[in-house]
Amino acid sequence: MSNPIRLNPAQLQAFERDGFLVLPQLLSRDENAHFLEIVERLERDFRRENALSPHETVEIRNAVARAPELLDLICHPVAVGAMLDILGWNIQLTTSHVFVRVPNPGEKASFKAIDWHADGPMPRPPHVETASGPAEPRLYAKIGYFLTDLSAPDSGNLRVVPGSHRLAAKPDLDENGEPRGAIQIQTRPGDAVLFENRTWHAVGPNLAGVARKNIYIGYCHRWMKAIDFQEQSAELLARATPIGRQMLGASSHELSFYLPSRAPEDVPLREF
Repeated sequence: MSNPIRLNPAQLQAFERDGFLVLPQLLSRDENAHFLEIVERLERDFRRENALSPHETVEIRNAVARAPELLDLICHPVAVGAMLDILGWNIQLTTSHVFVRVPNPGEKASFKAIDWHADGPMPRPPHVETASGPAEPRLYAKIGYFLTDLSAPDSGNLRVVPGSHRLAAKPDLDENGEPRGAIQIQTRPGDAVLFENRTWHAVGPNLAGVARKNIYIGYCHRWMKAIDFQEQSAELLARATPIGRQMLGASSHELSFYLPSRAPEDVPLREF
């Protein structure tokens, strides 16, 4: 991996204000095609293994264990740089999550596999005092890589409530039962969206006639448990770079997650 590419001041300010940040064309056309091919391979295998029809949504957790090529996304210089800015250097992977959301041309109300929510453990963590009042602490963040065209609304777009990461409770709802101020993020293939665990979000209806295909890569503090794995295989760790090994949760000392000074070789991101 090349050196991390940090967020610029305007990007960091926008992220802190809104709880999310769009990163246009983070993947080149060739990179997008490469990762789309990986997602489609995973989709074919998963449908066959689980006897899913072409009309059912596919959701694959810990996708890197099935597709080691995703290490390149996990260690993407912009992704790692952004996480250094918002979480610090003692971080690791918490999820590698592949989605294929098929079209649902019926009623808009029928699309909600997962309704509006903020990510995080249950029960919710206790609130802390912030400049704008009590709020949950920031625990982890994700980058969603959108590989298909979501430039039109109602294409299965990610929906967010800007600024909701600073709220102490669920956002107020409008007369239609939707959070006030919610927006759809319209993206083109290769665009990515950075957002944190406290930001309220949901998937929108997919009326576009084609499946939405994307990958979420999530990062957390190393002293937290990962969402979708306990440990990665020796084979996967062996093919990773030192930063990749840190991201995959490798440890040479039982205390290094909590006290990284016990094994500085476990945290090469510290130098940045």
